[in-house]
Amino acid sequence: MKLRDWADQVVYDLDTFGPFSKLMDDNRWQDWGVQLLAPLSLGGYNIPSPYQFDDWQVWAERVCGELA
Repeated sequence: MKLRDWADQVVYDLDTFGPFSKLMDDNRWQDWGVQLLAPLSLGGYNIPSPYQFDDWQVWAERVCGELA
């Protein structure tokens, strides 16, 4: 799966947590991903900071694992 496809699906799936912006620049995936932290932590999820990762796919796997 490509980054923007995954990000679009996340925005769609998590709409109950609030409005999330779409990823517009693949190079700024970490800046985009940080918007998930506060709403999801309030929902009881322990989402890691995207700034701790160099590879979006590794971070995405951790996010999906936490949401499962």
